Amino acid sequence: MLRHREWASSDRGRPERIDDLRQHACLRIRRTNGSIAPWSFVNGNKSVEAIVSGPLIAHDFPTMLGAAVEGMGLAQVPEPIAAGSVKAGKLVHVLEPFAVMAPGVFLYYPGRHQKVPKLRAFIDHVKSRSVAIDKTRAHIDDRRTRSRKKADASR
Repeated sequence: MLRHREWASSDRGRPERIDDLRQHACLRIRRTNGSIAPWSFVNGNKSVEAIVSGPLIAHDFPTMLGAAVEGMGLAQVPEPIAAGSVKAGKLVHVLEPFAVMAPGVFLYYPGRHQKVPKLRAFIDHVKSRSVAIDKTRAHIDDRRTRSRKKADASR
């Protein structure tokens, strides 16, 4: 989640919790099916979707990122898209403890047409790799949670 650097001192303050988004202008993205995507977060081990509102609904992440840089509102965009603006000091991260860590591969293809065998094989391969990555991440997250619980118990 990103916010324009100058907003850090605004009257709304920096959002510290997911519920704080109700007080902020949030930039949204419209999916290809026409629906507006909710913002996704993780709170502990639980996935949370927030329905946000704001002044702009974009069809792509670069447009939403540009609006955030111009100070129109908060934006939730993939890290690689925002990295340059963050590095340049135009945007800052907010709500980092709730950030969703998603695999880096996204595949878009026409769902209504018959897929050629090579595309079908590639899709199946990517899906199988994603399942393996998800299992590995779940194992790592489980180890971190147990480690935190041990540390908290010893205090």
